[in-house]
Amino acid sequence: MTKSLASLLVGLGEYQLVGDSQLPIQALTYDSRRVRPGSLFVAIRGQHSDGHQFIEQAIAQGASAVVVDRRYWVGSSQLEVPVVVVADSRVALAPLAAALYDYPGRDMTTIGITGTKGKSTTTDITAQLLTAAGRRVGMINTVDFQIGSRRWPNDTRQSTPEAPEVQALLREMVRDGCDTAVIEATSHALSPRWGRLVGCAFAVAVMLNIGHEHLDYHGSFEQYRADKAQLFALLAERSGQRWAIVNADDPNHHYFLAAAPADAVQLRYALHTPAEVQGAIVRSEPTRSVLRVSSPWGDAEVTVPLPGRFNASNALAALTVALSQGVPLDTAATALAGVRAPRGRMVAVDAGQPFSVIVDYAHNPESFEQIFAMLRPQVRGRMIAVFGSAGERDVAKRAMQGEIAGRMCDLLVLTDEDPRGEDREAIIAQIAAGAERAGKRAGSGYLCIPDRAQAIRAALAAAQPGDMVLLLGKGHEGSIIYADHSIPWNEEEVARQALAELGYGSAHG
Repeated sequence: MTKSLASLLVGLGEYQLVGDSQLPIQALTYDSRRVRPGSLFVAIRGQHSDGHQFIEQAIAQGASAVVVDRRYWVGSSQLEVPVVVVADSRVALAPLAAALYDYPGRDMTTIGITGTKGKSTTTDITAQLLTAAGRRVGMINTVDFQIGSRRWPNDTRQSTPEAPEVQALLREMVRDGCDTAVIEATSHALSPRWGRLVGCAFAVAVMLNIGHEHLDYHGSFEQYRADKAQLFALLAERSGQRWAIVNADDPNHHYFLAAAPADAVQLRYALHTPAEVQGAIVRSEPTRSVLRVSSPWGDAEVTVPLPGRFNASNALAALTVALSQGVPLDTAATALAGVRAPRGRMVAVDAGQPFSVIVDYAHNPESFEQIFAMLRPQVRGRMIAVFGSAGERDVAKRAMQGEIAGRMCDLLVLTDEDPRGEDREAIIAQIAAGAERAGKRAGSGYLCIPDRAQAIRAALAAAQPGDMVLLLGKGHEGSIIYADHSIPWNEEEVARQALAELGYGSAHG
């Protein structure tokens, strides 16, 4: 798409422009390596590099104009291309991207889903329900991207990509004829320090739950909650009917409703607390739940073909969104009975071994509590958990995860998740400290094996008939990230290979 520089600057608020405002812009990038002729290069100071150091390189590669952050730009205004000086170039990225792609979120019903856990599953179930009801749906989540009938892995390692990627995907959805977009909205993406989702024009905001996560970035639970609630504030970008949907079982739900515009339609769902969309679990089985649902759109009994109470809550959230968008309850109930979990969520690995092996993405204290509590009653023998904790991320949760796992499991195998630039053994030691608080001892209650493939082999070799081995924290992810490199990774395949080495099945199942 080609727009004048001036037309891209309308959503920025205060800025200074030196140069021609009518210059045509054909692309937007914050990565100097991706600059092509006609690009607007946005210089951003990141954790590991500063884009202001690459302005000359960007211009040499054909950048038509540059956006700089007044806090970090020390260059002259005598560049041979127009310069836009802003207060925060990272925050400027989203409104610039939305303007370049001509606000594609306005051309669809754009649904944002946030929460500490369950975002990927709920976005996926919501997309499946709406597709089954005849909508043409696009989706952005941690696991996959979807545009209509096309679906492919999200290999960016960002649950919510950067603003130019989000807006490009939304514009592609519109071109494909999509009438609905379902977006996983993370706290990082929603934080005013990033604001990646500004300009998406959300018509529906959904809050699932709030727990302990990413406090390294947000600084406090209160700030984390405030950043999450930005999704509801973003409903103000949209004209017409807007929906603020919250989980009334979470005590923080009032805070999210308060963040929405006063004229947004408020809709609560819950399993335990009175709500407009009321669900009650009437049967709970190892692989599914049956709910009785009462709502303003009628009553029904629905089957959720996913295990656990938390998936029942996720499914109820998706059902509530579908009802708000005019999908008949019987249509939604029929579709719900056929939904599938996202890749890497509660995947059973069966190579004929006499013990269970499950791969799941659980990687924070709340998801640990849930998955262990859900699976423990199904285990005749011991529960063995293999997990680590991400480097350069929330440090406080490491010991918490170790303590929860130590309390609820019989054997822990502590290993790498994504150490990044941190000392892998130091991360594991922090987890082990929590495990020891729960009474576990090195060598018997827990093992420290940084190499994840070796850790999985050790756990599977230790498993006896009737045991359950949980491989947690990687799920669908396709790599393990270290300081200066990453290695390809497929948790399920590694498990199958290890089982084959033990004499079960074959490497490819």
